[in-house]
Amino acid sequence: MTMAKIALCAIGLSFVAATAMAAGNKLEIVNNSSKTIYHLYLSDADSDEWGDDQMGDNEDDVIEAGGSFTLTDIESGTYDVKLVTKSGAECEVDNVKFDSDYQWNVTNGMLKNC
Repeated sequence: MTMAKIALCAIGLSFVAATAMAAGNKLEIVNNSSKTIYHLYLSDADSDEWGDDQMGDNEDDVIEAGGSFTLTDIESGTYDVKLVTKSGAECEVDNVKFDSDYQWNVTNGMLKNC
């Protein structure tokens, strides 16, 4: 992930404390589902606005079934997460708490409506 994308992520998630921002957390998304994830958006759980696509603009930036993707400089907090599959179906997982470096497992159950 480029520094520009990290900076955009930090701006889009400006609700986080400065101390967490200095250290930043790693968020590893592990796709334990049978679907490929093409887009991933984060939003503060108290916000109605989604941040930028964390997967980037390259169409090859996907999380294949069984694969993983790591975001850096994610600030501690409670997020809503929107995942989008190849067909464009959107699935939202609300109130996901990221306190520190974290591995978040995406399952078929989370994507059952996609």
